[in-house]
Formats: sequence, structure tokens, C-alpha cells
Amino acid sequence: MQNEIREIYLNCCADNPTDQVDLLMRERTVDAAFKGFAGRCTSLLERTYVWLVSLESARSVVYFFKVTTGIQRESHMSRRVFYSYSHVDAELRANLASHLATLVQQGKIEEWHDRKITPGKDWDQEISDALESADIILLLVSADFLASEYSFGVEVDRALALVKEKDIHVIPVLLRPCLWEESRFSALQPLPRNQQPVTSWPSRDDAFKEIAREIGNLASQPRPQRTPVNTAAVRADQTAQSLELIREQIYAYARLYEMTRQRMSASAERTARMEQIFQSMKSIAVSCYPMLSELSSSRAPGERLAAIAILQTFATAQALPFLVKMIGSEKPFVGYQAAKALKLAVERLDPRVHPQLLQSILDAQAADAIAMLGHDTDRVKLLREAERELRAHMKALSTPGEG
Repeated sequence: MQNEIREIYLNCCADNPTDQVDLLMRERTVDAAFKGFAGRCTSLLERTYVWLVSLESARSVVYFFKVTTGIQRESHMSRRVFYSYSHVDAELRANLASHLATLVQQGKIEEWHDRKITPGKDWDQEISDALESADIILLLVSADFLASEYSFGVEVDRALALVKEKDIHVIPVLLRPCLWEESRFSALQPLPRNQQPVTSWPSRDDAFKEIAREIGNLASQPRPQRTPVNTAAVRADQTAQSLELIREQIYAYARLYEMTRQRMSASAERTARMEQIFQSMKSIAVSCYPMLSELSSSRAPGERLAAIAILQTFATAQALPFLVKMIGSEKPFVGYQAAKALKLAVERLDPRVHPQLLQSILDAQAADAIAMLGHDTDRVKLLREAERELRAHMKALSTPGEG
């Protein structure tokens, strides 16, 4: 169908469609126009294609043709699927594409991967354009994917940003065993749903079949109605624009922390590097305060660390449970920084919430012991110092002053 539309368009480019288009525009609907000119339908269609192509994309022309002629009415167009993968996994990507072939044939999806870039094209720009126009982004996850600076860095970063900007789906597809749980996208629901990588299944075909079924179900859903964006209000909101710049920076630091933690082996050098990243987070903590709730509720370790950086600058009683949780469940570096935030809160919180703070410090000590992390003497020392200082403050404030 698309080839037929293209041929008609090329054959009609030299014509002047003005009269026919004006005639169409005077009718109440396009359907009514076609009924009124049934005897000249073919000629009218040809001119209408020229008009539409000048305003919309080729996909809009196909959709217009199907709807107005009644040949095939659909509630959605093809979903554009973008593959983000390591070239080491090219064979597995091809296997998945084979299982998705029926969806392509049915017009439910259109696939794109970097092997479709033609010689002479700007490789980076082609990938960027394909990402921006994607409806479904498949992250084909493996150890090589996580180790790829471009896939794990550039493509994943942009994919996660697009999720927040518009209605698209980013789906991790677990190809081979790896530490994907430590990745930036660990909060996303992966496929297969049982979180067993494709290569670990007794039959890879069964795994790919399940993945293809899930993608098919997603592609079959009607597109949601989108509320038009008030661009004038967006441009006028300078504060929101400034916050977006800060948001990009703090997320960049968060990603850098996660990549450092994942790719460097445990060592003094890694700890020093993570400390440097954390200090960079603290340097913009004042500007990031409006993002505290967003960062502390994230499942990404780097974003939770950014929330702790803010809490070492601004103490708030509402965040005490979060700090306790980080001490009991996170990696040593994050837990240490959370313990430090609790200690700093002793000097910064309103004395009226001192009892709540004391309970939080005691809860943190208990959580640390349950997590069997008591060997982390620096963290234990911080919590004990925080308890001792807070009890001294509370005792001093409870003693009646002289005069």
C-alpha cells in the first residue's frame, strides 16, 4: 500500500491540485467530499495525496487513504520499534526479529536498528532520529550491552528521558545473564516477565515467543489521546527551564556513579571516584531540592544517592525513614552517606523533632545489624556519634537555664 501511495504521489507532483483541494475544503467532511465526487474518485484521490504529503508524513497519507475510502479502518498506525543492542548480540537480535516478523507483516510494527543505516549517512544522527521517532524501544540486555559506552550510555539515557517526555515504552529484553538489576533501568518491567534471560531457557524459541506475544499485545493497543501542549506557557516558565537543566546535570552524575560502581572493581580508587561524584552532586544540592521527592522515590541507586546529597545539605524530618532504609538496604558507600546525613541532621533539625530523629538513628543501627553490615566500622561509628551528640543536645535543652 505504501508503494502505491508513493507512486501516485510521484506521478502527480507536476499537477496543480489547487482547484480540487479548495473543492474538498468546502465540504463538511472528507467522507462527504468523496461521496459527492464518486465519479471522479481516482482523480480526486491523486490530488488529495499531493496536498496531504505537503502537510503530513507518508504514514498520515496511508492512514487517510484507509479511513476515507473505507478499505480498512484502524484505530492505530504501526508502532515504530527501535532495537538498542550490542553488536555481540546481533544474532540474538535477528532471532527476536524473526519472531516479530508476523507483527511487521500485519502492519502492527515497523522495526529499526543500526544495520539499516545506508552508506554515507551520518551514523549518530540516524540513530538519534530513529530514537526520537520510536514508539517502543527494546533494550537487548546482556553483559556486553551494559559494557557498551554508546548503548548503555547514549541510547539508554535518551530512551529514559523520552519516557518522561512523551508516551513511549522502553522495555528491557533480557538476552543473557548479567547484573541488570544494578543498572539504571532496573525499575522497568523486563521481558521475559519471569526475568529469566533468553539464553537460560530450555528453548530459546519459547522465550522469544513470549517476548513477541507481549510486544504484539502492546502494539495492538489503541494509541492514547494526547493533550495538546501549551507551548506559550512552557516558554514563559523560565523557572521550569532552569530546573530542567539542573535535572539533566544531577541525572548525569547519577548515571556516572552507577557506571563507576558497576564497571570498576572494589578498590580505594573506586571509592575515591565515587566520593568525587558525590561531592559534585552536593555542589548543586541547593538547586536540586525541588527534586528531592522524585529522587528519593527512584529505584535507581545513583538517583537515591543524589537525594542523600541533598539531605546532607537540607535536613528534613519527612526524609528520615528514607535514610534509615538506605542504611539497611543499600551498598556500603550509599549507606555511609545516609548515616552521615543522619549525623548532620542532629545540628540542623528543629529540636521539636529530636525524639523522632533519635528513634530514626536507633532504627538505622538496628537495620545495619540486621543487614549484617556491622563490619562497616565507619558507618557504625557515625551512627553512634550521632546518637551520643543528639542525647547530649536533648539533655542540655531539657535542663532549665539560670536567670
